[in-house]
Amino acid sequence: MPIAADGTGRCHDGDLDTLLKATHDRLGIAVNDRLSAQGGPPELRTPDLALDRLLAAAHRTLGADVDRRLTRDARDALARRSTALSPHLAARGTLSRRPATIRVKHRQEALRLVRQYWPCDLAETMRAAIRVVQDLGELLDDTAQSPGYTDAMLDKLRSHLETLSQLPGPNRPAPASAPLDYLGAIEAALADPAERLTDELHSIKDLLEEELAPTIATLETADRSYLFGVSTVAQDLIDDLARGCEEADALARAVADVERASNDFVGADLTNAHLDGLLLEGILWDDTTLWPPSWEPRVRRASLLCDEEEGIRVVAAEGSNSVVHAEA
Repeated sequence: MPIAADGTGRCHDGDLDTLLKATHDRLGIAVNDRLSAQGGPPELRTPDLALDRLLAAAHRTLGADVDRRLTRDARDALARRSTALSPHLAARGTLSRRPATIRVKHRQEALRLVRQYWPCDLAETMRAAIRVVQDLGELLDDTAQSPGYTDAMLDKLRSHLETLSQLPGPNRPAPASAPLDYLGAIEAALADPAERLTDELHSIKDLLEEELAPTIATLETADRSYLFGVSTVAQDLIDDLARGCEEADALARAVADVERASNDFVGADLTNAHLDGLLLEGILWDDTTLWPPSWEPRVRRASLLCDEEEGIRVVAAEGSNSVVHAEA
């Protein structure tokens, strides 16, 4: 019996599988050589025939046992992998259920739309605007501060709102074609929360320029009791900004859905996809992803392992002369 690596004489499961398969192969060769000797079938005497039949029966039995064991191990490994990937697959949205060949074909245009609707972290910018208004309220309570400080805070708030105003105008496809068109579905998914966020921004700007800023400007000549009215307007502005945060968060979720559909090809079937000329940097894939003929080794060479436990790889950036063009 072969000695295991730990010196105990016991074979581990992997060693046993290797031993059984090697024994099965060697026995099959021996039986085949004996039954098909050079010069034609041998003249078998009765003891030889009995031995050959015994060896052939042992070969078939051992082969069946090895096949069952390997099939069971493969099935168990697949079940463990499915369990590990369940949270990853559950996070996918409706766009990720569109055909993988369509998603990879329109990937660059989809990511362009993402950059258009999410030019920066709009949710964080909205929260920063809330903090500015809160700081402004504390500043107004401090009677020792000069009016110049409040003007600076208002300018800072206007700067945040200007950043939020970079959202594009709606560009929706005809309703009849939207369910059938992948890019149309992406545009609609991004445009809905973006329009609501834009509406909130209009209200916020109106409240700032028509009520809060003029009211603060009168504080120099008005009685300090007038400050109560300023605080009320500031609180209204905070409430509007909070609603804007909800719309910014909704847009962030839509953006994440589009990015996931554009980049996550774990387990996808890309056999019939036309990848020539496509930029693949950032695509996630694993050993269950099916690539067009000859593409799997090329993509593997251009990829890095990003999740060793789940076996997920990401196509890394390479130069433009690479077989897998990977510029952002």
